[in-house]
Amino acid sequence: MSKALRLIFAIGMATLLCAFATPGYLSAQAPPGPLPGAKPVPPSQQAAAGQAQRQTQSRTSIVGAWKLNLDDSDDGRKKMQQSRGQNRGNGGGGGVHIGGRTGGRGGWGGQRGGGESDDDRRKMQEILNPSDSLTIVQKDAEFDLTDGEHDQQVFYTDGRKLKKSKDSSYQELAAHWDGTELTSDDKGPRGGKMTRIIELSPDGRQLYKTIHLDNGRSASAVVVRYVYDPAPAAETKQGS
Repeated sequence: MSKALRLIFAIGMATLLCAFATPGYLSAQAPPGPLPGAKPVPPSQQAAAGQAQRQTQSRTSIVGAWKLNLDDSDDGRKKMQQSRGQNRGNGGGGGVHIGGRTGGRGGWGGQRGGGESDDDRRKMQEILNPSDSLTIVQKDAEFDLTDGEHDQQVFYTDGRKLKKSKDSSYQELAAHWDGTELTSDDKGPRGGKMTRIIELSPDGRQLYKTIHLDNGRSASAVVVRYVYDPAPAAETKQGS
């Protein structure tokens, strides 16, 4: 190879090496890298996170603040109407009168019946018009249940003598534990027997308040269950 050709070849190689060494050329040839950002969470981890959140909402006691879950609750008015219809079909006197204030789900309530006492009306209101919220506080053998209207029921489990209150917003009740259920027996509206049962759902995520009403005129009792979810943390004054 002549000296001139060797010089031309050397210049060409030098020019090529310089082109590869420039940053612009390297950046243009480099493959696009991953964009910065959060990595997607696998579905299994999402499910685990949701389960952990649900578990934190579980409770081990009826104590705390609760919000009514209408979707999971019974319709007390329909239950009472069904009982009244069954009693009529069996030749009874029409069952328990549906009275009390208008309110609750779809305006439950009705006209006041003759001979109905204030205590009767209060109990029918409890059956037909569940409170939107409940707060339960424990004091040794005493459980104070306060509803959204600031009416209070005090359940005593030590067998003490109860005081009869003239205030319709305050009531003392004898109660006992039947396994995991706080149970209280009372006189029903216009006679019969009324039993209140307060308990946690098996998974601890809801509160059940069940009312059994036996008016003494039929073989089957009326059973109404109201379901409550834990209130948001900001509204909970005393948790489990």
